[in-house]
Amino acid sequence: MKPKIVLKRIIHRGQTRLAVAFAYDRMIIDLLRESINVTWSNTYNLWYADDSEDNLRKVILHFKDIADVDISEISLPSAKETIKVLPENKVENNENPTPVPAEKAHITRSSNKYGPVEFTIDEADDKLIIKFTGRYNPEWIGELKSFGKVWFDNKRMEYVLNWSRLAVDSLSDYFSSEGVEVIVKKNKVAPVVQDSRVEQGNDIRQRELDDETMAGIENVRRHLINKRYSIKTAESYISQITLFFKYFLPKQPADLTEEDISDFFNDYVLFNKYSASYQNQIISGIKIYFQLNGMPRIDSSALGRPRKKKSLPKVLSKDEVKSLLNSARNTKHKLLLWIIYSCGLRRSEVTNIKMTDLDRKRGVLNIMEAKGKVDRFVPVSGKVWEKIDEYVESYHPSYWLFEGQTGGKYSVESVYRVFKQALKNAGIKKDVGVHCLRHSYATHLHENGLDIRYIQELLGHKSSRTTEIYTHVSRRNLIAVRSPIEDLDLS
Repeated sequence: MKPKIVLKRIIHRGQTRLAVAFAYDRMIIDLLRESINVTWSNTYNLWYADDSEDNLRKVILHFKDIADVDISEISLPSAKETIKVLPENKVENNENPTPVPAEKAHITRSSNKYGPVEFTIDEADDKLIIKFTGRYNPEWIGELKSFGKVWFDNKRMEYVLNWSRLAVDSLSDYFSSEGVEVIVKKNKVAPVVQDSRVEQGNDIRQRELDDETMAGIENVRRHLINKRYSIKTAESYISQITLFFKYFLPKQPADLTEEDISDFFNDYVLFNKYSASYQNQIISGIKIYFQLNGMPRIDSSALGRPRKKKSLPKVLSKDEVKSLLNSARNTKHKLLLWIIYSCGLRRSEVTNIKMTDLDRKRGVLNIMEAKGKVDRFVPVSGKVWEKIDEYVESYHPSYWLFEGQTGGKYSVESVYRVFKQALKNAGIKKDVGVHCLRHSYATHLHENGLDIRYIQELLGHKSSRTTEIYTHVSRRNLIAVRSPIEDLDLS
């Protein structure tokens, strides 16, 4: 088993230092002294060196094959935080420090002044409820608002916003990076509603469909499998449309009307407080069934879906993007942000880039099996190629372009933290997430005059309607609009 080395940053004698913690090992001490100029700290019970990218790179490269190098704590402590070291052992001299287990030699806040944050997912209303159980930082409210409208419940002292997996994941990342514990739970359905669901659902599921209806449902199953839907998604569709048709027995699918379907949503879905996403999936299943089995009686386009919140994407100005991209602390983080913006990538797409996806001869980056299983390639500018060369020479990635320090691809959580730190370094106060770089890329392309159809291809959108939202935030046509105040004789 490889020895473990923990790297972190500490404040020592008024300066930021690169700390190296590990269980006592004579060989590691000798190798460490050979690689960088280190000093033993009696206060912290660990070795430290000047905090520089060069020192960090040397330690990682020197020990990556012989030790498990952990850099999960390699972040700069806030100046407002008090630093304390857990191990109590002292050392007699620099040559023979008392052995300290690596997992104990870490830095922690002397007291966490912020209490845990509770996330409650309310499936019935598609809401995310957030409650600060202790003291909180007012800046956090701005982070919540970056995911849409936020309501505050004065009685329950809770913040409420529209639920989405992106909001839960991104906000969890954000609070965790702030050193705050996040507790995620689902809001329990009221017992009376749960009992109604079980009782009514069991009664419906015991009914038997005829062979013709079952054959139609099997057509839907084959269609979904051929369309490469996941097994879990396909089974969910089948389960829901089976229940839908059993609900109307003895009435047959061919005899159903739009009014029948409306009654089903009111008397079963809404009455039992199922979520809007549940209703949407049933509607999709019904449409597929009627289309595949030739039942023109139902106008599938008339099946209304729950209203969705429509909001414009948040973008940064070109000057803000410039400040952000220049504010990253090291070559790796800088290239990460450069590629996201210059190629219009999603967070998951940048972490999935393999070295073989870089096509230098054609000057493009191949994006393989992105969202919706759409492959595409995007041009890479000469400026970015130069930064890639600089990065590869320093970090020597083997398989993934961006790799974690212990191997494997970089995590999307790490991308989020890099972006948030760069945002802070650049002094940008806007409430935005990593995805705003992709939005900014598309908007800036449109402002530069690129046709929306080309932007659609670059972003990998299946429909141009998805891309057209960027015409609403582009300044290309707005700056030519003459204000009506110009026509008024004002003094």
